[in-house]
Amino acid sequence: MNIGVLARAVGLGILATCAASTGMAQAATPQMASEASGNALASTRSFDIPAQPLREALLRFASQAGIDLLVGEVELNGLESAPLQGQYSIEQGLRRLLSGTGIGYSQQQTGKRPSVQLFNLTSTSEQAIHLGHIDIQSDSPNDWVYKTPRSVSVIDREQLERRPARHAADMLEQTTGVYSAVSQQDPALSVNIRGIQDYGRVNMNIDGMRQNFQKSGHGQRNGTMYIDPELLSGVTVNKGPSSGVGGAGAEGGITTFSTYDAREFLEPGKEIGGRLSATSGDNGTHFIGSGMLAIGNDLGDILLGASERHLGNYQPGQHGDISGIRISDLMSDAARAQFLDRVKSEVLYSEYTMRSRMAKFGLNLPGDQRVQLSYLQTQVSSPNAGTLGNTDPAWSYAGKSNVLSRNLALDYSLQPQDNDWLDLKAKLYHVDTDDDSDVVSRTLSYQIDTRVQTYGLQLDNTSQLLSTLDGHQLSANYGLDIFHDKASSDSTREVASSVTPTGKRTMSSLFASLDYGYDDWLTLQAGLRYDRYRLRGITGLTVKRLPFTIDNPCTETRISRCPGTIRSWQEYDVDREAGKLSPTLAIAIKPGLDWLELFANYGKAWRPAATTETLAMGSAHTSDSVYPNPFLDPERSRSWEVGMNTLHNGLLFSEDRLGAKLAWFDSKIDNYIYQAIGRGLPGYSPVANMGDTAYVNNLATMRFRGLEFQLDYDAGFAYTSLSWTRMIGENDFCSVVRYLGGQVTVGGSAGNYYEEPVDSANYSNCQMAQAFTSTQQRPGDRGSLTLGGRAFDRRLDAGVIVRYTPGYQSDLKTNNYGGYIQNIYDADWAAYTLYDLYASFKVSDSLTLRGSVENLTNVAYVTQYGDYLSYTLGRGRTVQGTVEYRF
Repeated sequence: MNIGVLARAVGLGILATCAASTGMAQAATPQMASEASGNALASTRSFDIPAQPLREALLRFASQAGIDLLVGEVELNGLESAPLQGQYSIEQGLRRLLSGTGIGYSQQQTGKRPSVQLFNLTSTSEQAIHLGHIDIQSDSPNDWVYKTPRSVSVIDREQLERRPARHAADMLEQTTGVYSAVSQQDPALSVNIRGIQDYGRVNMNIDGMRQNFQKSGHGQRNGTMYIDPELLSGVTVNKGPSSGVGGAGAEGGITTFSTYDAREFLEPGKEIGGRLSATSGDNGTHFIGSGMLAIGNDLGDILLGASERHLGNYQPGQHGDISGIRISDLMSDAARAQFLDRVKSEVLYSEYTMRSRMAKFGLNLPGDQRVQLSYLQTQVSSPNAGTLGNTDPAWSYAGKSNVLSRNLALDYSLQPQDNDWLDLKAKLYHVDTDDDSDVVSRTLSYQIDTRVQTYGLQLDNTSQLLSTLDGHQLSANYGLDIFHDKASSDSTREVASSVTPTGKRTMSSLFASLDYGYDDWLTLQAGLRYDRYRLRGITGLTVKRLPFTIDNPCTETRISRCPGTIRSWQEYDVDREAGKLSPTLAIAIKPGLDWLELFANYGKAWRPAATTETLAMGSAHTSDSVYPNPFLDPERSRSWEVGMNTLHNGLLFSEDRLGAKLAWFDSKIDNYIYQAIGRGLPGYSPVANMGDTAYVNNLATMRFRGLEFQLDYDAGFAYTSLSWTRMIGENDFCSVVRYLGGQVTVGGSAGNYYEEPVDSANYSNCQMAQAFTSTQQRPGDRGSLTLGGRAFDRRLDAGVIVRYTPGYQSDLKTNNYGGYIQNIYDADWAAYTLYDLYASFKVSDSLTLRGSVENLTNVAYVTQYGDYLSYTLGRGRTVQGTVEYRF
């Protein structure tokens, strides 16, 4: 034990034996305290406290909770604590520790941090005793990341404020293993975890509400969401399969965007609070602002919030190699120079307006119950840019989108005191995203409205099954997770209306997991999930049928020449359902060192086809066609990860802390569904055209593997954080051209004809094919480094952020189908290093000033794993300033 820890333990012991004086606030029983939900003890923390003497348990609790602990006339000797492991509010955790001890507590506010004072419930005095303030230095609120034996990352509010996000994807750039196929000309966000994305493979949610909106495009983002970072208190990324809420179909993981809560602005004795923030700057940053108002007391609370974004076109960086821009080898030197000048000019159609409104109404009920109704609405108006071309200007106008996204949720929780079997949470929600777009091109002009509604129900409970038996702890988490997607599309151009088709899909999931711990050095976890889906919708395609039988074939060498060939519409009334069990297993060991933990995780997941993958048909342009595939098999994934956690206090100084996490991951997906180019239909010749696409199962196994490392060190006066992601390997895409038909010999040669039902055994002649999807390429390596310091009693906080990528080029296999080379998306990103500066100064407890400089050296770069078609350069040097007022 170092000197700092020893001193804190001695201080706690002295307070535990001191006599009392008067003058403190009215003491409260645990029951009374639990009803005061609008307080500073309502925030959630991750605790890891085994059963032990109550004195030591309280010391660890105060450190992990980040509170000051005050002890009056309370005798702690001889008392044992119950174990406390998992995520709880500070108040819930304290109740569990003190359960059955005869000790109560009251809330105080003796300093900047929340305080708790203990007292004997049997005492005849109604006044708790305060002998002074002791400051037990807390761990960082995010230290639970380095105590969790799996890959998880957190983006907290402090990180969000250092570099104000122009695009929502900016929030993710410093997070290990997390990417976005972002276009700066499209404010929608799509999350990629370890190379996996689209169609629910990553559960993107806001406060638990799944964001399943999807609009067919050029294979870049088949699953997007809209969120203003101004409304967020943080982002949590859980990587890999899960046997808990939100894990259904989520092969890549779960990304939760958490909005502000009223209790973050309220504290004991304070019934009104809030926040006002305004940001402006150059390079298209006209205005970014938000306001929050929270009102609450012991009965309940209200939060009202609003945010606005008004952004203009920006100037890209001017210095450095931009080989990520696709340039034709046939261009002359003069034409190439002119093209590069155009690319480095103002990025057109990157302006947009976003308006968000939020309201939350919480009610605290007797018996440790809480009900909350919340509503979030986001409106976006954005122009759409055409593909980057050798024209002036470099981008053409492709229309405009007006998006309205509405989120409504009803939450309920029941967490009764002294009941280890009941920690119940329930959520009922509805998400409605509607995209009304005008599409403009050189040959077409039409309107299309795409809408996806998601109805969801979540229910889970955690039971402490074993808590005080010789260091053994056993808990169970179990529940259900149901969501129903209803997609619809309507267009003034009929053949475009079903490219994002109308259909319904329901996913129902039952899950359970057991967590066992022993003596704070061994953790075992086993989980099981049963998922079941049902997909319904109508689709079809035109096929050519032969009016003869196999016994009496046409003698022509090509089917299309056979007399009497019938061209007819084949309709599919799809109604498919299936189910699957998926297990997870985990183990974590501390090998004799409190600051080191080794862990390994294994999990399976299962994702059936989405409505678009199954039902899509029609054409968004004049020379392409999308064909349906009602016979898709569900994807099956298997994921491994091994890693280590380090959390060490007092490494170089008495109050510093070091947290680090290292993980190797390896995921395989069979039957991976992708949009393949050059798919052919039975009876047609030539076999396929470049513009003919369909979703098919990849006959080659997809593999996503690599290494992640993240580190945080904080010594108070200085701090640093480091993240690095190393992605390994490439993937092949393999399928047959005639994805719907079998074969029959016609005129002495093999020809295709329409045959139903489709026999998957007829999938032969597998050919390497390009995928019309961003996952055709894996994300490249990426890292970031933050170096910062604090001064003037921590009122000044300043530092530098370094973002680095070593570049990535990929020579993909190509195939020639009917004279078309299927080399659509080339990965060609040059290496770049970006420097960002940030500073904040706390003028008073209420007023804070912030400033940032992004891309200090004005480097020209293409965002790695960015949009393959627009290839927009990243922002050049951008200066922004923020004023924040809290009350």
